[in-house]
Amino acid sequence: MLEGIAIGYLRTDVSGDSFELHQAAIEHLAKRWGYDVKEIVLADERTREPIEYLKAIARISKADAVFTLSARHFDGCTVPADLIAICDVVTVADKQTFARQIPLPFGAQSVNPPNKETK
Repeated sequence: MLEGIAIGYLRTDVSGDSFELHQAAIEHLAKRWGYDVKEIVLADERTREPIEYLKAIARISKADAVFTLSARHFDGCTVPADLIAICDVVTVADKQTFARQIPLPFGAQSVNPPNKETK
């Protein structure tokens, strides 16, 4: 049973001739991890503000995760923090997950366990 909603993201100029293989890898891992892939967002060097578009699609579809082949598909080879704020980001090639931080309710504080000193 599929439980989460996922969006795929590929830069076709980065994937090159391996585009279809990369798309299949994204769909395969997402489904294996229990996600329903709603869409694969495609961009290339001519796409204006591809991350803004990806974030809009993630918000509209209420995506739980974005799957991409690797961080190379983002500018600077870095997963954008503002994307991670919206949903988890998974890089398929190395199966890394960049988990979003769910904000604490207003007025709540993070509680750290006390340090235990060993004697």
